[in-house]
Parts: sequence; C-alpha cells; structure tokens
Amino acid sequence: MARHLVPLPVCVLAVLLLVALAPAAVAGPFAARTDTRYVALGDSYAAGVGATPDPSTGDCRRSDRSYPALWAARHAPASFTSVACSGATSGEVVAKQVRAVARDTTLVTITAGGNDTGFGPVLATCSTAPDDEACFRAIRGGERAARFVAPGGLISTIVGVRLQAPDAEILVLGYPRLFEPGTACDVPGAPNAARREALNRAADTLNASLADAAQRFRGQFVDVRDTFAGHGVCSADPWINPPAQPTTPAVYHPNERGYTDGYLPAFTAAAARP
Repeated sequence: MARHLVPLPVCVLAVLLLVALAPAAVAGPFAARTDTRYVALGDSYAAGVGATPDPSTGDCRRSDRSYPALWAARHAPASFTSVACSGATSGEVVAKQVRAVARDTTLVTITAGGNDTGFGPVLATCSTAPDDEACFRAIRGGERAARFVAPGGLISTIVGVRLQAPDAEILVLGYPRLFEPGTACDVPGAPNAARREALNRAADTLNASLADAAQRFRGQFVDVRDTFAGHGVCSADPWINPPAQPTTPAVYHPNERGYTDGYLPAFTAAAARP
C-alpha cells in the first residue's frame, strides 16, 4: 500500500517557488566533461535488482549492471556514488539518500515513484485475483497515488538535491511498460490480456505525472518506454524479468539487457544534451 507523504513545510514551499523561478544553470554536455561528479538516487529500478545484485549491498540490492553503474563504467566520471535502494519510496529517497549529494555534485539521476503507487502489491493482486475487478480496483488506487502522491515526492527530492547542489543536472528516468501489447502470452503467471493492458496504462499515468513534476522544477525527464518497446514480458525477447514461482525480488524488474539496451541508451543521450 502506498505511504502518503507529509505536506511540505512552508519554508520548503518558499524554496520551491525560488527554484521554479530561478534560471537554469548553463552547462555543457556531460559527454564532453572530465569532472562529472555523479550521484544516483532511487528505488529498485535504479539499484538494478533484476540484474544480479551485489550481495554486499544487502537489502538495497544494487548491481554493477544497473544503468547508473553502467554509465559510470563507460564514462569514467571524476566520482560516482549510487545510494539507490530496493523498496525505497520517494519519502525515503528524500530522508535517506539525498544527503549523498554534495555541493560539487554535477549530475544526479532519480528513478522513484513506483513504490509510492504500491507497485508490488498491485502486481500481486493482478497476478492472483480471481476476478478482473479486484485487479482494476487495485490499479485505480495506484493511479490515484501516481497522480497525487508520486509527483510531490519527486518534487521534494529535486528540491533537496537543489539545496545540496544548486547547479547539478538532474535527470529523472521513468519506468518501462511491463508487458508487450497484444492478447497472446504464454508466460506462466502473467496476468490476462485485459489486466496487462490496464497495468501498462498505469505505467503511462505514472510516467506522465513524473514528467510533469520534473519539468516544472528544472529536472529533465528521460522516457524509456520507446527503448523498451518490443521487449516487455510476453515478447520474444523480454528485457523485463517474468513472474516466477517462488517469486523473487527480480520479478518485473529489468534484466541485464533492459539496463544495457533499454535504460543506458536513453540515459546516455539525455546526459549528452546541452
């Protein structure tokens, strides 16, 4: 179940207005920089849960095959820190992760909001409910959270980053649609076609909300749905881990191909823009 965020104090709301009105810092493409200081924030999609996480990272389940680690390995920034953690809500990103951003940080990525919508419980309901309406009811609850909870969490995260590193470039990477469109699917445990379509629409709702929030507060939203097209669960070449029994944390998260060929190209292109 999604946990609602505490309303922002008046002083933070004032900062929001200042940030929204302030001109964006002028900076060159990251591809041309040798002094990039990069911090990755977020949930399991940023941590890389579905791509062989490192046991030493404990419950956060960070992987060196996640999109932050892959980008850092290819671009050799001056420094790289990932504090992304499996299960993190936006509120937890603000409370526990933003402190990793230093004043000299120049690049910050964020993938968060899915857990605010009850991502796991909604998928569990849609995978096991005996009737479609129970699934659709759970999805509607998740979509309400996507519209009214997740954006506030992202805005709080961006403001926290701005307070720590006023000139950092902030990229907000979204979420792929989980399922390949169509009625045919021979993946054991996958929801039926109507449920899959509704879950994909819910992903679109969340991405739209995050994109709007990011753009309003000087963040750049990076949409990964096009790069994942043709590679959802039920496709011939899935980049999303399918349902499994017994279930594992990797289920419905990008696999290694999802990060290498899905997230990484979208991230690289966005980071290279002036």
